[in-house]
Amino acid sequence: MKRIVFPESWTADEWYGFTRHHFDFEGCKAWIVEPKYPAGDGRWSWCTVWPEAFVRRVGIVALLEHGFYHVHVDAFKFRASPEGVALMGRFQDFLQGLGLSPKANLIGMSWGGFFSLRYAETFPQRVAAIYLDAPVCNAADPEPNAADRVKTILDNCGLSFEEMTTSKINPLNNVEAIVEAGIPLFAAVGQTDESVALATNFDLLEKRILELGGTIKVIRRNYWGHHPHGLDDPEELLAFHCAAREQA
Repeated sequence: MKRIVFPESWTADEWYGFTRHHFDFEGCKAWIVEPKYPAGDGRWSWCTVWPEAFVRRVGIVALLEHGFYHVHVDAFKFRASPEGVALMGRFQDFLQGLGLSPKANLIGMSWGGFFSLRYAETFPQRVAAIYLDAPVCNAADPEPNAADRVKTILDNCGLSFEEMTTSKINPLNNVEAIVEAGIPLFAAVGQTDESVALATNFDLLEKRILELGGTIKVIRRNYWGHHPHGLDDPEELLAFHCAAREQA
């Protein structure tokens, strides 16, 4: 069974019963969690933001138990700007050099949804599947409570709010890249989310995906806010990721 050999210079710790290997990637903290029994094809999942949050609920432990490696690089400071997404691309190059497969299964919670969409739209050929949970989808969200979030995106991308409304940096304006690549999507959202408004984020994303002829599995939870992310039983998420991996 194929297993990655990690450099001795990296440090390691235990993470949910698995071995996690820490290293530096271009000045960003990064790590890889090693499954006890790798599937043999280098399959892996990538939590783009908030890697320590709701780990069991979003299916990561189940994926590790089914032979997936799991990774993270802390590129949050770039806010998924073109510079930040390019760094993420180089991170994937590095992972492939270690022996991971050419396509990633992305996990995007909240801000992580924005990072996952940006990455998939920039490198659609490098993504096997996307799980979105209460995702930020709109870099030009007009909601007052999104003002700080939007400002950090605009500052990192060097664009005005008006420019962002039409820029392909805004995931809502580049959905066709995901649809044309046939990347499967699974989403879970809370109908009473006050942190990331559905009307100006996920609802618009879903509408555009469907208008372009794409498909997306959506779980809409009544009386549910931004948290907790994930599902009480992650079995459906596991099945989604495994099926996408088999088709990749």
